[in-house]
Amino acid sequence: MQAIRLVNTKDMSYDDWLEWRRKGIGGSDVAAICGMSRYKSPMAVYLDKIGELPPVEDNPKMLAGRKLEPLIADWFAEDTGYKVWRQNAIFMHPQYPFMLANIDRWLPGQNAGLECKNTSEYARHDWEGTQAPVEYILQCNHYMAVTGANRWFIAVLIGGWDFQWRVIERDDDLIRNLITVERTFWEEHVLAKVPPAYSHQDTDIIKEIYGMSTPGERIDLPESMYDDIQGLYAARAALAEAKRRKETHENRIKGVMQDAELAYFQDELKFTWKTNAKGVRTFKVIGGEE
Repeated sequence: MQAIRLVNTKDMSYDDWLEWRRKGIGGSDVAAICGMSRYKSPMAVYLDKIGELPPVEDNPKMLAGRKLEPLIADWFAEDTGYKVWRQNAIFMHPQYPFMLANIDRWLPGQNAGLECKNTSEYARHDWEGTQAPVEYILQCNHYMAVTGANRWFIAVLIGGWDFQWRVIERDDDLIRNLITVERTFWEEHVLAKVPPAYSHQDTDIIKEIYGMSTPGERIDLPESMYDDIQGLYAARAALAEAKRRKETHENRIKGVMQDAELAYFQDELKFTWKTNAKGVRTFKVIGGEE
């Protein structure tokens, strides 16, 4: 392994671990700063790194992840016959100190690592096919950049019973791009204390930071906001038109269903329109894109 062992995490408190993570960009940050995370925004990463994002309190889901990690690692070892070693450390890239890695396991003699994931039944579709989700491909290539590994395995337990694993081969072109993106984010945002742009994922953050207004205070928006102003107007118009189209199609389907509760198309259930105990009839779409 080429990485520098930055600090030992054995017996380290959770708060201290969070503080060390703020000293660089970790694997779980990568998809967010690339704008490819479904769960976290570039702004959330930025605020976390400068210490202005309220820490996520430990919760049952996080506890379950920690409890199940050894089980998933052992399951992977049994399934593959590979040895897996716990590292108990945060590693740092030897050339780019802003790139950190807190890896789950290292595979001795293979120049490879293992990432363990625990997820719910609702996320099963993320693991269809032979590829890992994009967020994890980015995460594992980040780890390969830091450690110099040739490949990374990812093992997942779905719904508490379905164990699967994938292998992610090192992608040097992707790694070069990740280094550029991470360096830019670290130097031009975190170190410079210049926040990135807000995104659709930042609604709760904005509510938390700017929860109260100042009575009567006025602001003049700068010229640089023109695209956002016009974009908002256009989005509102598109939503209104989409709502009209949605209601038109729903009403046409309801008109054919009449008093039926279930509507099938080519032997597949597509819609339900049921009356509940309070006498309210609710129309639901089964499947399809949200």
